[in-house]
Amino acid sequence: MKTSPETSRLSRSSSVAAPEPDRHNAIGALRLILASLVIYTHAHILGGFGLEWLSDWSRGTIDAGTVAVQCFFALSGWLVATSWRRQPKLGRFLWHRFLRLAPALWVCLVVTAFIFTPLLWFTTPGAPTHFFSFEPSAVGYVWHNLVLPRSQIDIGPFPVGVLWAMDWNGSLWTLFYEGACYLMIAGLGFVGLLTRWRGLGTTLIVALLGLHLVVATVHPSWLPVSTARLYDTPGKLLTLHFLAGAAWAVWPHATAAALRRPWLAFAAALALVASWHAMIHPWLSPFVLVPALLWLTRHGPLVDFEEKAGGDYSYGLYIYGYPVQQILAHFRVQNLGFALYLAAGLILTLALAVLSWHLVEKRALTLKSLPWPPCFALLPA
Repeated sequence: MKTSPETSRLSRSSSVAAPEPDRHNAIGALRLILASLVIYTHAHILGGFGLEWLSDWSRGTIDAGTVAVQCFFALSGWLVATSWRRQPKLGRFLWHRFLRLAPALWVCLVVTAFIFTPLLWFTTPGAPTHFFSFEPSAVGYVWHNLVLPRSQIDIGPFPVGVLWAMDWNGSLWTLFYEGACYLMIAGLGFVGLLTRWRGLGTTLIVALLGLHLVVATVHPSWLPVSTARLYDTPGKLLTLHFLAGAAWAVWPHATAAALRRPWLAFAAALALVASWHAMIHPWLSPFVLVPALLWLTRHGPLVDFEEKAGGDYSYGLYIYGYPVQQILAHFRVQNLGFALYLAAGLILTLALAVLSWHLVEKRALTLKSLPWPPCFALLPA
């Protein structure tokens, strides 16, 4: 029977379409563990407890918090690219990404400015008399960080009397790169490099990752300065992990087949751990982290944890952890020892993360089905 042009078109389209998302996974639990690892590393830094175990193993080149953030980006790349393939509409995609990132961040900024800062102000002898006379101001902290987090890091002299004074939230620096990666996926998706031309898109990503190996092993004088600058900051390395996750997402059937081979995940994990000690992790990690991570999302006792726990608390844990630990350091909780300082930070931050999910994030996500605002409506559907 002769195939019609329309049937052929649908057949070609379905060959690259993502399958329906599998909710039976451990992504929620994994992200919660990763956010807790960030708090663990920050407890060492903000509490003044010295190097943690991974920093010692890697001879000071990486720590558990950095690995956790790399995992966050790799997972995010996989999930966000899958989201685009499931619904390749530019305006809707950007609206969904905005709802996931911005509302909870904005509330966190307000809480930090008008609850956390007054708490320290009331309990600090000799603090300025008038709260609204602070420079930089509380209002400025919220306003300046709405779009570019870390544009203002302090409010008046606060936080004060801690090791990392005048810095309310050191975790927010990654959100700029997260947002930039969302735009990158939108661009790649819009020109078809995640769907119809996914082979070309994957080739470009692999070439970018491979070039990093060249830059890491070749003498700098042999390369153009512009080439080395592609990989010269931690944020750019996070972007590579994000793109690596996206590359796996555009081949869903091959990825599913690979995840049925535990030896592949074990070999990748072993290579990753060895790379930390050998100090070659910056260029090797994007290649080996993703398969190990994706295998963990499908196996183990924590599958469906997010549903059982009642929500995804990882984002709230990540954005509230640093300011909570700064407050605890202000009250000298670290003097009680590392274990109590870490436990107090985790418990208090988890309570705020639960509130953030149920009062802000979950409600914001209910707006996903609404018509997006005029600024997004101008974009192609």
